[in-house]
Amino acid sequence: MCADWQGLPQGPHLMGMLSAVPVRGKEVLSFTYDAQWLAQPHAQALDPSLQLFAGPQYLPENQFNFGLFLDFSPDRWGRLLMRRCDASLARQQERRERPLLESDYLLGVFDGHRLGWLRFKTDLAGPFLDDNRAMTAPPWTSLRELEHASLQLERVDAPQDLDYLNWLFMLVASGSSLGGAAAMATRSDWARKPLLTKS
Repeated sequence: MCADWQGLPQGPHLMGMLSAVPVRGKEVLSFTYDAQWLAQPHAQALDPSLQLFAGPQYLPENQFNFGLFLDFSPDRWGRLLMRRCDASLARQQERRERPLLESDYLLGVFDGHRLGWLRFKTDLAGPFLDDNRAMTAPPWTSLRELEHASLQLERVDAPQDLDYLNWLFMLVASGSSLGGAAAMATRSDWARKPLLTKS
C-alpha cells in the first residue's frame, strides 16, 4: 500500500503491507507498517486500529476489515455489481462462481477511480491495481447510456440478455468505488479529466 498525495516528497511512498490469508471461506487480514515509512516525519496512524509501530497488527474479532481499507473498497452497490460480473464471467467461462473476498473488492477497483490518497499493488515493481483499462470511466457523453444500463439491470430477465455483461462493466467502471446514500458515478470530460456525477 502506497501513500500518494500532492506535496509528498518523491511521489508515492510505501506505507506498509496488508496481508490477506484465506481461512474457511473468509480472510484473516493483518497490516504491517513499512520501517522506512515509520521513520518519515510525515508518518501518521492510518486507522484507530493501526498504531504506529513495527510488526503485524490484526483486526479486532468483531471486524472483517480495517476501517481505512473499507473507505477504498466498493460500497454495497459496487460489491453487488462485482459479484454479478464474476457470476456472469463464470457462466461464460464455464467455471464455478467463486465467493469474492475483502481483498478482491479492495483490489478490484480501477486505480484511476480511487477517491483518496492510498494506492494498492500486489507486487512492488508492478502496476497500481486495478489496472484493467476496460474499467475506466466512460466519457461524459455516455451519461444516458449509464442510466439505460442501470434500468436494464433491474429487469428480472436481465442476466439472459446478451448485453448483460456490457451493462455490468459500464456500471462497475463508473460507480463501484463510490460510497454514500446518493447515487454517484465517476466520469471523464472531453479532455479525459475525471469528474464526479451525483444524482
